Amino acid sequence: MSFKKIILLAAVVCVAISAQAQKIIVGADFSTRFDNREYANNDFNESQTLFSARLTPMVGVQWQQKNRLVFGVDLLQNFGDDTEFLSKVRPVMYYQFNTKNVQANAGIFDRKALMGSYGAAFFSDSVAYYHNRISGFMGQYKSTERRNTYAEIAIDWEGMYSHESREMFRIISAGRYTIDKGFYMGYAFSMFHFAGRKDNENVTDNLLVNPYIGWEFNAYFDFDIRTGLLFAPQRGRSVDHEWKKPAGCQIDFRMTKWGVVLENNLYLGKNLQPLRHFIADEGLQLTYGQDGLYAGESFYSTTEHIYNRTFVGYDRKFFKGTMAVEAGMIFHYDGTGLGTQQMVKLSVNIEKLFKIGKK
Repeated sequence: MSFKKIILLAAVVCVAISAQAQKIIVGADFSTRFDNREYANNDFNESQTLFSARLTPMVGVQWQQKNRLVFGVDLLQNFGDDTEFLSKVRPVMYYQFNTKNVQANAGIFDRKALMGSYGAAFFSDSVAYYHNRISGFMGQYKSTERRNTYAEIAIDWEGMYSHESREMFRIISAGRYTIDKGFYMGYAFSMFHFAGRKDNENVTDNLLVNPYIGWEFNAYFDFDIRTGLLFAPQRGRSVDHEWKKPAGCQIDFRMTKWGVVLENNLYLGKNLQPLRHFIADEGLQLTYGQDGLYAGESFYSTTEHIYNRTFVGYDRKFFKGTMAVEAGMIFHYDGTGLGTQQMVKLSVNIEKLFKIGKK
């Protein structure tokens, strides 16, 4: 479907439902991200520069304060790609039910709807940006009595079985319980079913579990200290049918003040991505790492039993939360060398500035 037809369809839907609607929602999300990676000294990642902009205009209807039906278009342009008007044009369309304690989404919606703390072992920063949509369902419960206490589960259908693509779906879940005096405990979980395509019936199961405990406190600076286990059972049925069960410990430290951030993430353990360099597609000679089995940061494939990430930068929201700026230097040590990453991100959300319709 062409871009003009998508916009026309959105307008027709809005006109058709506006007569019964209590409120029409009009808004847009915008983000641009510069990411320069210099990893020549590292063995477990590659140097590259990613620079893109995304605009997602949306229209929708809200009724009885709890229900929303939203339609939008995700427009992505990779800078330097002049072969097409836009690099990607993809739909956003979902129903949302929302109360003080419960939220449920169904359809195609933005990843930012998730509350869970999924670290870089689950989703690298580039995967989170370029695979920004969840296609499926999500359900959340959040406590109004205990701060930062919630539980959620979602299913993301990432690929359809065909000659061109694999059948793939991911079930993710996370929860957190605030105990007292800033202490908390929680978990994150991912189960990725990486099935085959026609003429290549190779199936792989990939799980990742992260239970953790932490402490948030203020001592002039705001501190958040967390430690947890990363356990990644996985089986490549076309490789050896044996379950591989790598695991390790991760210790996270974050200190902030006035938007200035110092963050350190230390992983000590085995290679969490042991199938990365096995052949996943004999015809195309793609490895599992190239074919999309692992969404996490590839530094977690280190065989040196250590990966350390240090972020020094700025992260703050402005204009009542409608604009966010994040920038900084990131240092990666994977046991073989030190790599650097320079990152700048600007995002804008103006949905709440454009609400019109009947009371």
